[in-house]
Amino acid sequence: MSRDAPKPRGATEVRAALLTAAGRLLGERPPGMISGRDLADEAGVNYGLIHHYFGSKESVLREALAVLAASYAVGDPDGEWSATDPFSMRHRPDYLRALAFASLTGQIADLTSVNSVLEASLADVTRRRGAVEPDEEIRIDVGLGAVYHLGYCLFEEFLAESLDLEGGDREAVEERLRLVLRAIVLGLDVGDAARGVRAEVSPGVSTRPSSVPG
Repeated sequence: MSRDAPKPRGATEVRAALLTAAGRLLGERPPGMISGRDLADEAGVNYGLIHHYFGSKESVLREALAVLAASYAVGDPDGEWSATDPFSMRHRPDYLRALAFASLTGQIADLTSVNSVLEASLADVTRRRGAVEPDEEIRIDVGLGAVYHLGYCLFEEFLAESLDLEGGDREAVEERLRLVLRAIVLGLDVGDAARGVRAEVSPGVSTRPSSVPG
């Protein structure tokens, strides 16, 4: 927080400042390297207010990650993308970095139990498949899609540099990835999608049988 900025006052401002600060710090370092003092300094509040309003540093971090996830799930206010665009975490690099730091240090389970991003993807894929609830196959496919997308987003610059991908080449890789994710979501042939084939499917028609009873 800038030293010239007015200090947060009152419960609403203090809580918001701490959550915003925690979101920033989660995108910069692993959760285990964020101290209560770091949070208080970043938010511009007294250290004791962390415990007064949240009970613990861990509670602040958990809620901050949930706020980042919820912000993604709401989508872009300008309507340029939404949570039902499968695996669109590219639009929230702060959330992506926070997930990466927490995951790589084995602390993700300490910070989250419900993920609104994956919940939105599960709901969307379930609807597209014509199922009532997400079955095992849908959950596996959403997990696979997340792996594809997260892997590319985390290592995009490394891949571009290592493979000498420029301009149109990078766009071609991203377009092929979008086709693969689309195939996973709609239950189409992923191999064809990886080769650049865009299969068409009738609206509202599930291409894979659902194992959900009834």
